[in-house]
Amino acid sequence: MRTKIRHILFDLKTALRKPRYSEKVFCIGYYKTGTSSCGKAFELLGYRNRSFDRKLWRGHYANKNFFKILEHATKFDSFDDAPWLKEDMIPLLDKVFPRSKFVYLERDEESWLKSLNNWTFKQTGKYPDLEKGLADYRKHRAFVLDYFKDRPADILIMRVSDEDAFVKLAKFLGKETTHTKMPHENKT
Repeated sequence: MRTKIRHILFDLKTALRKPRYSEKVFCIGYYKTGTSSCGKAFELLGYRNRSFDRKLWRGHYANKNFFKILEHATKFDSFDDAPWLKEDMIPLLDKVFPRSKFVYLERDEESWLKSLNNWTFKQTGKYPDLEKGLADYRKHRAFVLDYFKDRPADILIMRVSDEDAFVKLAKFLGKETTHTKMPHENKT
């Protein structure tokens, strides 16, 4: 019951905020690269962060209702996970929220495959098609690197496992911080 009340209050506070079309920060690393950790880091740096939202994903992204997703995005400063990392969303977010920053997370493929395998089995009781997963991972990476190839100032490419990841992120975003360690969320 308390959780439900907290969610209602959170949604109410969010709805009452003035929409902001100014620059945002989007973590566009692929699934299982540390997107939740990146979202937590955004919060530690003072951003109002929005992570995966099942209602947004199933209700609006699945139906390609991008207007509703963009309208929702005006209420937050930073974003991680789906639908924000999707290839059809990135150019749209980039255009609607000019001067935004993007953070692409990398992870070595062997570690990524192990994480995907464990997470999928834990969620569904079935093992994923790792070849397809790896192909999707590589396709996403190629898309992001190509999209930002002429705009290195707008994107930070990093690994959340690097010792200096949090400091690098703060510097990229122009934030002062006393934190030095990257948070570790979603330990599978």
